[in-house]
Amino acid sequence: MDKKKQSRFSRMKKIVRSFFGKGVCPYQFSFGLLNPFRRFILSPSELVNRLNLMSDSRILELGPGPGYFSREISNRVDNGQHIMADIQKEMLEKVRSRLGSNNRTGFIQANGEKMPFLDKTFDVVFLVAVLGEIPDKLMCLKEINRILTDNGLLSITEQPGDPDSLTTKEILEIAELAGFRQRRIYGKGSNFTLNLIR
Repeated sequence: MDKKKQSRFSRMKKIVRSFFGKGVCPYQFSFGLLNPFRRFILSPSELVNRLNLMSDSRILELGPGPGYFSREISNRVDNGQHIMADIQKEMLEKVRSRLGSNNRTGFIQANGEKMPFLDKTFDVVFLVAVLGEIPDKLMCLKEINRILTDNGLLSITEQPGDPDSLTTKEILEIAELAGFRQRRIYGKGSNFTLNLIR
């Protein structure tokens, strides 16, 4: 095998390994995150109902992937704003192509540990199967605390099958250190949404 083919093969092996292991889902496998069977675990409309959104809510979706939940969120905020932040530029391009652009949506490349937003910018910040992928979880939650309005909602959803998933106990321990308190839990076991307030 020539060096070019060997290099491509090595890159593909690394991508496939990361898809089936811990860490950020590679954008090359984003189609797996759009699997319609995910509705049986948690549908976009059910997640939106858990977020208690108002039509003018300012929302940050951290780690939207290709936008499985994003369209439903954007449809619920007629007079608000829905910003999607992802570490992978290619993932943002995928969600942008699915949603299109309008004056209510925005796309920003950022990691969860240092975000380019002013203090008290958002009413709601939510993450689905993302917190476990972030190396410094406490730093991430402190950043979210900084950018949430007073009494703003942080919603963390975990789903079965995710190798990075956290338990409610693990999340609560970190969240309390970051200045959050529990508001409500939906679901059970490894399939839950934990809502916290600042």
